[in-house]
Amino acid sequence: MPRIQVTNGILNLFQLQEELDGILFNYIDTSQKWDKAYEELKELLDELTAYFKNYLQEHDGRLPDNEMYWSLFIDNVSRILYFKTVAYMNLQKDMTEEQKELIKSALHDAAGCLPHVQGRNFEFLQEISQTYDLLFNENAHFEKYYFDKNNGLADCLENFKAYCVQKVLN
Repeated sequence: MPRIQVTNGILNLFQLQEELDGILFNYIDTSQKWDKAYEELKELLDELTAYFKNYLQEHDGRLPDNEMYWSLFIDNVSRILYFKTVAYMNLQKDMTEEQKELIKSALHDAAGCLPHVQGRNFEFLQEISQTYDLLFNENAHFEKYYFDKNNGLADCLENFKAYCVQKVLN
């Protein structure tokens, strides 16, 4: 059953932000219940993926126009992708190479869905990059790549569309 209300085809972004904030506070910031965080974030991401796929289907595969609604939507997508990956990482005892590759891909998905990293999302890009560098010791190459690329909203929506086609970290 969907947790986030959709009215007239519009997902309630305020409710989505409250849900995400609640998950982060209750299961990551205060208690570090990684299994619960992972489950809850996966449900939210599945819901957003289904919503976006439905939008694309109703609009013959065309991406939404650049507007504030979709900017807020994709910001939340990026955060959910990132924190779901962090929860996944913390659930693993000894990571296999396959798990590391899944994590690497998921961190790229999160950064690829983060718009305007040279501006309002720079600090969040730094957080994603620190996690990436901690695991893969690439000395800020990850951050530089996404900083230089500085995806706009249309780029991020295209990246999320690609993600929806091939889901990562089932």
